[in-house]
Amino acid sequence: MLNRSRRVDCPQCSGSNFWKGDPKPTDELHCRYCKAFVTTYDNYIHDRIRNEAAQTLARFIEADSEQDLMMLREVLAHPRRRHVNR
Repeated sequence: MLNRSRRVDCPQCSGSNFWKGDPKPTDELHCRYCKAFVTTYDNYIHDRIRNEAAQTLARFIEADSEQDLMMLREVLAHPRRRHVNR
């Protein structure tokens, strides 16, 4: 179900980079080509989860999943603002 690829493209040179072993959340990934900072493992995992959630929502509904996630976060953050459209 989840995309288990650990490939991360460098934002500077677009080179392919990979996490090796069992990284800690604070471990940093640096590009093997240009040596630029790419991301931390914690940020990488959060981005992967967010992308997988958006793709899963998109499979079940015909809407803009990013917009739906934003709306859901807003509703959950402010429960008193909820209203029912009738």
